[in-house]
Amino acid sequence: MAGDRKDGEEGLLETYGLPLWFYPVFILVIILFGVCTELDPDYATETVTKVGDLYVRATGGAKYDGADYSMYMDASAMCVLGFGMLYTFSKYYVWGGVGLNFFICGFSFIWVTVAKTIVNAMWAGEWVRTKLNLVEMTTGCYVTAALLISFGAIYGFTSPTQILLLCIIEPFMMLINEHIVLYDIHVKDAGGSLVVHAFGAYFGIAVAIGMGVKAKQLPAEHRTTTYFSDMGAMIGSVVLWMFWPSFNGATFASDPNLQGRIVLNTYLAIASSCATSFATSALAHRGKFEMIEIQNSTLAGGVMIGMICPFHLDPWIPVLIGGLAGMISSIGYAKYHPFLEGLGITDSAAVQMLHGLPGVLGGVCAAFACLHGDYGYLYSYQTDWEDSSVTSRTRGQQFGYVGLAIVCTLGISIVSGLITGVLMQQPCCPRVHKKDMLVDHDFWHIHDHGSDPRAKNNGRVMANPMQDTQA
Repeated sequence: MAGDRKDGEEGLLETYGLPLWFYPVFILVIILFGVCTELDPDYATETVTKVGDLYVRATGGAKYDGADYSMYMDASAMCVLGFGMLYTFSKYYVWGGVGLNFFICGFSFIWVTVAKTIVNAMWAGEWVRTKLNLVEMTTGCYVTAALLISFGAIYGFTSPTQILLLCIIEPFMMLINEHIVLYDIHVKDAGGSLVVHAFGAYFGIAVAIGMGVKAKQLPAEHRTTTYFSDMGAMIGSVVLWMFWPSFNGATFASDPNLQGRIVLNTYLAIASSCATSFATSALAHRGKFEMIEIQNSTLAGGVMIGMICPFHLDPWIPVLIGGLAGMISSIGYAKYHPFLEGLGITDSAAVQMLHGLPGVLGGVCAAFACLHGDYGYLYSYQTDWEDSSVTSRTRGQQFGYVGLAIVCTLGISIVSGLITGVLMQQPCCPRVHKKDMLVDHDFWHIHDHGSDPRAKNNGRVMANPMQDTQA
């Protein structure tokens, strides 16, 4: 893509790729939405009768719970505001980070419901429309979160058309994996350590590999951040940190005791990871904090505790898990991520260090918790169980099935991600050239040419936007 488009300079597909793809897809989405969804009867049980000259409306027991909406708002705020601001860290890709994140949320919130109906029909063998209610809106945020995590891995070198293709394919693969893990393997994942975080991270990394984009291809100058772009990303981190307990417990409003325990365990874990991330970052960088680690590793406790957060745990256990998550994630950003980039593995926002590794380790924690001598393993089989007849498995057997769920998640996410990456590189999808990676100007009208690192090559005087803080 050229830095500044001129009439006739590019082909029709390269110039209007997103509209040409989006509008036919959107027409199909509307048709499928009508076929796949219906309003929850509890939201429509009302009658209107005429009494004299008046019309009287009587409700029939509609179940609207303000607590459900509160949890939905927290989960959606994480997706739209938390991830959106977190992805403003790049010096020349601030609009792309927050803007395309917003686009993904808008499309995914609708498309996820269609995908869920189709995947449910594949398993049930019959077509049943999804009943739209606040709980369905909230679960849609979980699938959207996986998409946003994958977006972090391919951040800056994908066109809007390629991102649209990602939004169409990944929800199906994520929901298929979720069905296998939850209903075939019978391993529950209340906070999405595996089915959301690990899946989204490794799917995104596999997409980058499938696209053939290597870390060294990303222009070094374009990968810099600034004092202010990092500050914007830090705001996203704080939003995510505040709402993470709600995200893990959002779908359990019908069981206040269970939901309260999930929120408490998540709160303890994410507070602990926040503290250890600062200390570990200072240890790894000669007494100074590294902003990318503070923006991300502080959240790792919420990821790692996700699968085990419904369990009855002594308070020191989530504190320990969160502390380890913060340390492992911070060291991962400082040492492991540069090593992987040296091998050519591209992960623009290093989502493996926040979502991938902590997510897998969360599954490992749940597996070992199943071996403990209490009834915790029953929460791994069925989170909201009432009596032990829910399963005939032993603790050792459930330990093995949790391990199988980890392997299944990694396998499906990597294989389907590779295929998706190859599809995204086909001629029907406009691509981003190397010199245009991590630059907003190709897809946004921006009048400040000083924010375009290529401006000096176009004969313009390069303004000095803001001072770099890191490479």
